Amino acid sequence: MNEVVIGHETQFNQLPAEIEIGRESYFLVKNEQAYLLISRICPHAGYYVEQENDVFYCPLHGWAFDADTGACLNVPSAKLASYEVFVRDGNLIAHL
Repeated sequence: MNEVVIGHETQFNQLPAEIEIGRESYFLVKNEQAYLLISRICPHAGYYVEQENDVFYCPLHGWAFDADTGACLNVPSAKLASYEVFVRDGNLIAHL
C-alpha cells in the first residue's frame, strides 16, 4: 500500500469532493465515522460514476451507490472500492 497525502483538512469545505490521484478519480466523503476515499469507477462495467443529489450514479446502466459508504443500492453485493482516510497533523492521508 502507498501512503498518499490528499491535502489539508481545511482544503475540503464541501464534501463529497472530487479528487484526482495520479490517473485515478475518487470522491472524498466524510460519514459519521471517518473520511473515506471512494472510487469513481463503477464495478459493473468500469464507467465513471457521478454525484446526483445524495447518491453516486452510473449513467451507463443506472446503478446507484450510497454516497457515505459506496455500497450499491441496486445490487447489495456490489460496492465502489473505498479506502480509509486518516488525519495526521491536519492532513488527510489515504493508504492506496
